[in-house]
Amino acid sequence: MRFRSWFIVILACLAVAVGLGWYKYQQIQAAIAMAKAFPEPMEAVVAVSAQAVEQQSGLTVSGVVVATQSAELRNELPGRITKVGFLPGSTVTKGQLLLSLDSSQESAQLAEAEATREIARLALARAERLVKVGAGSVEARDQANAQYEASSARARALVATIDKKNLRAPFSGVASLHQLEPGQYLAAGSLIASLVGRGHTLWVDFALPQSHAEITLGTGVVIIAEDLQLPPLTAPVLAQDPSVQATSRNLRMRAELSSPPPALLPGMLVKVQVPVGGVLSLVSVPAPAVRRDSLGASVYVLVDVEEDGGRKLRASRRSVRLASDGVPDSADNLVIESGLKPGERVAASGAFKLHDGSLVQIVERDPAADNRLVGH
Repeated sequence: MRFRSWFIVILACLAVAVGLGWYKYQQIQAAIAMAKAFPEPMEAVVAVSAQAVEQQSGLTVSGVVVATQSAELRNELPGRITKVGFLPGSTVTKGQLLLSLDSSQESAQLAEAEATREIARLALARAERLVKVGAGSVEARDQANAQYEASSARARALVATIDKKNLRAPFSGVASLHQLEPGQYLAAGSLIASLVGRGHTLWVDFALPQSHAEITLGTGVVIIAEDLQLPPLTAPVLAQDPSVQATSRNLRMRAELSSPPPALLPGMLVKVQVPVGGVLSLVSVPAPAVRRDSLGASVYVLVDVEEDGGRKLRASRRSVRLASDGVPDSADNLVIESGLKPGERVAASGAFKLHDGSLVQIVERDPAADNRLVGH
């Protein structure tokens, strides 16, 4: 009797479980049927074909902008400042008086030396007259001449000392900042100012590994100042060191940049693209077509597929490698080194909406939307 009761309870539980399962199955089938009734979402994109381009293979190194004229001005003799002839950061001309040190003692000594020289000159003239009339000796005339030469040399030495205490600009340029004031004492060799010439050319110094030391003079390199948002500048190689540096095994080179933009100043760090090797065959696509994430750069290639008795267009995500560290070949295009072939269609405007396998509809290009995407 007890066994029969348990059997009936188990059968009832199984019946309830089967009933609930059947009910849930019917709900899932109804949801699937409802989902099939809705069409798959389709993303609208602008399609472009990858264009074949040729690019000179190169090596990108760091370079430093160097002024063609620059000097650190220091005083050769110690002394107290009596006059400062230039303002901090001002433009000075060649020969302009920049700094005067106290030379009152040397000026007094110069006056004494000039008086001594005049006395020696008169004595020499008198001795020469006596020799001509036969009343004086040649020895006395020679001694008078020696006295005159010695006093003249003393006067010239004092003039040179006074001149050293008046510092003048060796060339025209822009002086650095300073805190010089009259009355300030300067020891010998103190830094007065740095003077940088402002000519029509600048130098860019860079170093190449010894494996690429075959670059010849006159080879054009590309100067890129990314921080200043300047267009790439071309400069020919002007000179190079005669030997490779022993510590780094690099060869120092110098390029000459003609008519540089005013924003490019000496001491700035720039990138230098040096042509090495042959010409590479690459592809170019619009910048909006390239997506970047933690996995790297990628594009969505548009592929025709056969589905449900018809042809559909779907997006296939493909990883690519950008050439030249992602430097654009124009304002709106990026150069791809590998991962894409010329002629393949990729999604440009609207690619940000896609994922791998998205159903795609191609629309006409909207120039206004492109401008917004590239930040114009």
